[in-house]
Amino acid sequence: MKIAILCQEEPVLLGPFLQSVIRARPQAVCAVFVAGRRGAGEKSKTFSQRLEAQRIFWNLLEPRGYLAALGLKLRAALLGSRDPRSVASLARRMDIPVYRAGNPNEAAFHHLLRQVAPDAVLNQSELLLKAEVLSIPRLGFINRHASLLPRFRGRLAGFWSHAAEPPEYGVTIHRVDVGLDTGGILLQKEVAGIDPRGSYLQIMAGLMAPAVDMLWRAVDLLATQGFHPTAQKPTDQPACRFPSLEQVRQYRSTLRQRRRR
Repeated sequence: MKIAILCQEEPVLLGPFLQSVIRARPQAVCAVFVAGRRGAGEKSKTFSQRLEAQRIFWNLLEPRGYLAALGLKLRAALLGSRDPRSVASLARRMDIPVYRAGNPNEAAFHHLLRQVAPDAVLNQSELLLKAEVLSIPRLGFINRHASLLPRFRGRLAGFWSHAAEPPEYGVTIHRVDVGLDTGGILLQKEVAGIDPRGSYLQIMAGLMAPAVDMLWRAVDLLATQGFHPTAQKPTDQPACRFPSLEQVRQYRSTLRQRRRR
């Protein structure tokens, strides 16, 4: 059973997670496809939009987390593939082939994926994939999602589950289909012991830690003859979007109330 990883470089949370995935079973990873760098928030065109985006991140990450994340991003920009949190860099050190993915929905990537021929692909990019590319691997694409699907589909699931009252913490490993986090569930786990007073980065660290083992157990299940993913229950809840400035300010107010208790 061989998997490939489709990702975007992101040094704050995703890079360390994927490095842990690779270190857990390097012999099972046949390739890493890098589709550029992961974006931060909604695309900003004007100066005022960029300024508001930074105000959102300041509230979302809190001052200490914001400055730590900024430092990691600046280091990644300066060092490139030499950055210690680079997924591509670790893969090369472990003799795992690394490819630039370009647009995964285009024919050039489809040809490359057929040549590499992984049994399954772990998608940890923010790209929405079309049916043609999803059908290429024998066992399809899978994803790690930081919520108990079908709740909190979409962007920043860990944030929305942390901001909810009461908060809810869990991880889902699921098949990728053409919908947004709607594919069949391979493995799902509620994560206990997370302090709801913690910062967003602390919460995500708590969710990423068990996700590595869950991911590989889900891969083993997917390879098991006769195993079928569990279809998600229908839900009227819309997919989550990146939060607005007003929403992250409300989130900070919620945290302050929790921390006073």
